[in-house]
Amino acid sequence: MPTFAVYTNLPNDKVPGDFLQQASAFLANQLGKPESYVTVRVHPGQMMTHGGSSDLCASVELYNITDGAKNKEHAAAIAKFVESKLSIPQNRFYVTFTNLRREDVALDGKTFA
Repeated sequence: MPTFAVYTNLPNDKVPGDFLQQASAFLANQLGKPESYVTVRVHPGQMMTHGGSSDLCASVELYNITDGAKNKEHAAAIAKFVESKLSIPQNRFYVTFTNLRREDVALDGKTFA
């Protein structure tokens, strides 16, 4: 069920054509979840600033069924991935984790609880 969202002021035409597929495979591997559960959303061309500057930046969100115990490890891997694929420096975006309970997420009309 991981949902990965990247909001960025990077123009649409600068997002690599295979970014969605690469991000999906990366997250499945990083989180140890089936890729069939992963959703990736990219919102390019956003009007945004970070630290008072509108230089290239992003806001990255990960929603996942977890207790958050590995968020520190995931933060480092996600930051490296985003920087390497989108050329956004790691100090120009936050990664926000939303840790969900199994009963708070449903697929195919059924919760994961």
